[in-house]
Amino acid sequence: MLLSQTFGDLIRVPGSSSSLEKEKAKGADVRIVYSPLMAIEIAKQNPDMKIIFLGIGFETTSPTSAAAIVNAYNEKVNNFLLFSSHKIMPPAMAALIDEGVKINGYICPGHVSTITGSHIYEPIAAKYNLGCVVAGFEPTDILQSIYMLVKQFEEGIAKVEIQYSRVVKPEGNIKAQKFLEEVFCLRDEWWRGLGTIPKVA
Repeated sequence: MLLSQTFGDLIRVPGSSSSLEKEKAKGADVRIVYSPLMAIEIAKQNPDMKIIFLGIGFETTSPTSAAAIVNAYNEKVNNFLLFSSHKIMPPAMAALIDEGVKINGYICPGHVSTITGSHIYEPIAAKYNLGCVVAGFEPTDILQSIYMLVKQFEEGIAKVEIQYSRVVKPEGNIKAQKFLEEVFCLRDEWWRGLGTIPKVA
């Protein structure tokens, strides 16, 4: 038997033919969990079932999926499986520009950058001559980030800056990055509206 698990915000997202919510209504065993580690515990409690966790999101959520894989391996929980739909940011950012979208600068996501650090945006700034500012989520964070981008634009420079310095460091979260390197391999992936993007997932 298969048991599918996911975060609550994904259960209603439509797939190509159905959704987890609709399949659950038809009788499929679909459960909402708050972390992949909860899914491992369910796998331990149900050794005769294959427990599939749907991992989705960017660099913010992928370390928890990676940590779950490492934990399941170390604890020999062989019925825990990860269906990975994780993505990384820079190839998608580059693809928008390559598709001809007019962009004067990027406000980069603070939560992603907490994991990756700000250095992942340096190739974007260098290749496309675009300023990148890592922003927080408060209104004043956004306003200051726009100001920093405008200032770069007016001065004719393109670099990576961190507005969200109270949380984000240039090097990011090294431990989380090690989990990602240990568990995941990048591959080309189809992205709705953009086609196939190289080395994004």
